[in-house]
Amino acid sequence: MTPWVMRLLIANGVMFLLQRTVTGVEQPFVLVPALLLSRPWTIISYMFLHGGFGHLLFNMISLFFFGPRLESRLGSRNFLILYLASGMAGALLSLVFSPSAIIGASGAIFGVLLGFAMFWPRDKILIWGILPIEARFLVAGMTVLALMGGFTGSRDGVAHFAHLGGFVGGFLALKFFEWRSPANTWKRKTAPA
Repeated sequence: MTPWVMRLLIANGVMFLLQRTVTGVEQPFVLVPALLLSRPWTIISYMFLHGGFGHLLFNMISLFFFGPRLESRLGSRNFLILYLASGMAGALLSLVFSPSAIIGASGAIFGVLLGFAMFWPRDKILIWGILPIEARFLVAGMTVLALMGGFTGSRDGVAHFAHLGGFVGGFLALKFFEWRSPANTWKRKTAPA
């Protein structure tokens, strides 16, 4: 288990317990589009709240399985940046397309899944423990489902645009890391003018 994956698992678990045991504790942390300017912290705090045990379980299992390998590859600092950037991009894209309040780490988790698929695209993921699918196809399928859910006006209570925003944020973070890498910095410095 890597440091930030462990911390994020614990933070999400603690917040879920507080949501279930302390009345009203979640309200100041929910991202409500109309209140964003007066409650700017909610662009991050919403990622640590979940709508139910299944919501928390899916997100934390995904973080547990995909996060450590990605954190080891990127380093702890960059992994945390990717996680938070994905979650914030998920919030922003959701705000553009929907006035609804949102909670959950799904945007951040989708950024982690994208990072995993970009580094290990052909790794097999077992859906429900039995159906093998390559990571790149899993992300492509999840993108199609999120687009369909978002643009069909689905009233399923899922923030589909937050998922898509997570992919966008993760992609941009990874491209930034690549651009900032020592090899690319050296190439830019030594390139003829």
